[in-house]
Amino acid sequence: MRLCLIQIVFITLITISIGCSSPKVVPKPIQVETKVESNADGILVTALVIEPFDIQSLSELATYGSALENQLKTRALQMEGIEVRKVSAVDIPAIIASIGRVATQENVWHGQIFKWRDVQQHQVPYQGMVVAKSGIPYFIDSGFLSLLARSWLVEREDGLFVYLQLLPSWHAPNKQSLVAGRSARPSQSKLFTELGLEILLSDGEAVILGVELKKAQRTDGPLDDGPSPVRLGEAMFGLSASREAVVLLVIESNILPRG
Repeated sequence: MRLCLIQIVFITLITISIGCSSPKVVPKPIQVETKVESNADGILVTALVIEPFDIQSLSELATYGSALENQLKTRALQMEGIEVRKVSAVDIPAIIASIGRVATQENVWHGQIFKWRDVQQHQVPYQGMVVAKSGIPYFIDSGFLSLLARSWLVEREDGLFVYLQLLPSWHAPNKQSLVAGRSARPSQSKLFTELGLEILLSDGEAVILGVELKKAQRTDGPLDDGPSPVRLGEAMFGLSASREAVVLLVIESNILPRG
C-alpha cells in the first residue's frame, strides 16, 4: 500500500512539472545518522577510518583519558604500531574531530561475549605478506589477522564493570567452521599471544585502539621484489595503498542501571 502511494505521488509530481513553467525542483537527500540503542549489558564496537589532518594526528589520542596500568604492555603494543587509551565515552566525538575527517564508520553491538569472537579482521592477501613482530619478519601466506575479544559483566565492591579481554591473533578457519573466530581455540595464534590485554570498563567508559596506516612502499633487494614488512598493527587493521589514514577501534561499555 505504501509503495502504491509513493508511485501515485511520484506520477502526480511528474504531471505537475510538465504542465507548469516553473523550474524543476530537485529535492535534497537527507542524511540520516543511525545510533545503536542497546537494551542489554555488553559492548558496542565502532570501527572508523579517518583522513588525518597531518601525519602526527594520532598523537592527539594521548591528550585524552589514561594509558593502560600495565606500562610494559603499552610499550609492547606501541612497538607494533597500536596506541591504546582508556577514555570517557563523552570524549569520543572530540577525539575523532581532533584527528581528522571520518571517511567510513561502522557500529556493531556485541552484547556480552563469552567465547572468543573477532571484532576486527582482515584476510591475508593471496600473495601473502610479511609481518614484523618485535623487528623479526614473519611471512604469512594464508588465514586471517584478527583482534579477538570476549567480555562479560562482573560485580565488585565498587560497582559493576565490563571485563574485556583482547587478543591479536593470526588464525585460519578449521574444517568444521568456515568463519574465523568460531573455533573453540584459535589456531596459529601463539605468535601474538603476549600482546593480549585485559581491562575493566565502567558504564560510559571506552577503550580506543588507534593505528596509523601509511602508503605502501616497495623494496628492492636480494629477496623478491615486493611490499616491505609491516608491523602487526598495520597488518591487523588493513593496509593503505594509496593514501595515509588513521584507523580507530572504539569499544564502549554499556551497563544497564539496577534498581
